[in-house]
Amino acid sequence: MKLGRFIVDTHVHAQRFAAGPEFAKAKLDPSKVGYRDLARVMRSLTPYDNSPRLLYDMECYDVDMCVLLPAFGMSNELNMEIVDKHPDKFVAVCTAMETQRKSMRGEMKWSPEAAAAEIDTLLSTGKFVGLGEGMPADHTRKTTVGQTERLDQIRPIMEVARKHKSVARIHTGVVMGYPMTHHFWPESLNPIWTTDLASEYPEVPIVLDHGGLQGWWSQRFVEEAMNVAAAHDNVYLETGLWWTDMYMKALLDPNIGAEKLLWGCDWGASIPFHAQYGNQPPAYAVQLRKKPLVRHQVDVWGWSLKQLLRLDIVQDDLNLILGGNAARLYGLKLPHNRLFRPVGGELVPQPGDKDSLPPRCC
Repeated sequence: MKLGRFIVDTHVHAQRFAAGPEFAKAKLDPSKVGYRDLARVMRSLTPYDNSPRLLYDMECYDVDMCVLLPAFGMSNELNMEIVDKHPDKFVAVCTAMETQRKSMRGEMKWSPEAAAAEIDTLLSTGKFVGLGEGMPADHTRKTTVGQTERLDQIRPIMEVARKHKSVARIHTGVVMGYPMTHHFWPESLNPIWTTDLASEYPEVPIVLDHGGLQGWWSQRFVEEAMNVAAAHDNVYLETGLWWTDMYMKALLDPNIGAEKLLWGCDWGASIPFHAQYGNQPPAYAVQLRKKPLVRHQVDVWGWSLKQLLRLDIVQDDLNLILGGNAARLYGLKLPHNRLFRPVGGELVPQPGDKDSLPPRCC
């Protein structure tokens, strides 16, 4: 049985890197390389279209649509090519990838104004439904960005989001495998910083990528993310890597509830799951530094949907988490009207549906 009426994953990477040739150049055994090795070569890799595997998984798990995100080394252009091939299956958000590339090549100095201008141009095409993953940052930075400076970097991007009535995404949570610092993306470690932006831009819907949990077992960042979502009507939580008990915390909070949860699993990131059966949680996503890279397409949807299946909640709430909230925020075209219960008085609008009201961010 399909788990929801219209299922949307709001966090999908349809691009993938073929790292094998670069490992061969470095005389590394592909069966033994780890995340540190991948980090060394990733910047020089060219992404390819991985949507055939994605479409296969969508059919397997009855996922109706996906929101495509660019990430490290990926491109807005390739995502748009994928959307153009399958407009009934995909929409895409964008970020300032060209500004990032040019600054890393030394062709220009990174600035929030340049990043905002690039995103403004992309959103002006009408082809993208929001911005993300996360907020643009200076990847050439060698020293840690403090809270005041980082929020000042983000504000020009938020102005663009407000101008285009667009969804903004802020990255929260961390992975374990890559030898990364977070000096240029410190909000990942400090979800609570988002509260200032949510207060300053109440009309901009803000999605906290990963809902504070990109991997690992600690719920520290999740609790900070929940705090922000509970305090601000325009903040939403992405939940795809949460286990069942974490959903219940949000559902029982009277200031969060099903209306503010979005199912987004980071499909394509190939973060494996570590099993610790008999303990809580029985399994969780985490990059395993002491083991070789996973070489298969990790089945994140199978694991994540089982977490939702264990929830003893009314189906209308589950429908919101799995697709209704995404349809409302991103203005997705649905096969029928009145598929989801109203949230805040509005129904998801459909072309020619005079009974529906315009969607709101909160």
